Amino acid sequence: MNILKGQYATDVFTTEAEARVRSTAMGLDGVTHVYDYDGQAVYMPAASHEAYLAFLGGSNPEMEEASSVDSLEALRAVVAEILKVEISDTSVSEMTKNIEGKILKTDDEQRMVYGWASVITENGEPVVDRQDDMIEADTLVKAVNEFMEHVRVGKAMHIGEQVGTVVHSLPITKEIGDSLGIQSDREGWVVAYKVFDDDVWAMVKSGELAAFSIGGKAIKEEI
Repeated sequence: MNILKGQYATDVFTTEAEARVRSTAMGLDGVTHVYDYDGQAVYMPAASHEAYLAFLGGSNPEMEEASSVDSLEALRAVVAEILKVEISDTSVSEMTKNIEGKILKTDDEQRMVYGWASVITENGEPVVDRQDDMIEADTLVKAVNEFMEHVRVGKAMHIGEQVGTVVHSLPITKEIGDSLGIQSDREGWVVAYKVFDDDVWAMVKSGELAAFSIGGKAIKEEI
């Protein structure tokens, strides 16, 4: 079951776009399927759950001996970890990061929202997030590029259906800023986000939703 749980942690996603990226990386041509567990739909690579398990079994002999009960228990554990809010305090762990940035401008006519999706340094000093973590500039740029190439999906509080999309994106690091002649006391990620959903737009206008929050998987290491 440990093998299955570790693999599920890599291959279970809350958005189809993320699962499609993983499927492509696995050589499965971007094919995905929805796996429903106790009413919680998660997205996974392969055309079906059986095809996914068969793929793993073909590449790892130990997987062939895993029972369907082990598989379900492993998925149960991973889905629970995806949904829970608490972040593990172990020195090295896979985690979901949520780093907020303020919305600085809105465009009523086009329903566009502009601001910092993430700020990683302020006046040259690293910004520490709510989980006591920091993101290095190179890591942020790679994550932003992958997100814009393959995902661009926006949700309300990281759950539910898509409510908007990132239309414009620019990672600002010292290296990028210097090359473009941009001076900023911050490093981070600037975005323009288009809101499709009427209710979400109303919350933006009222100030109830006043910041961006990025989510993603990362390896947490003690420095």
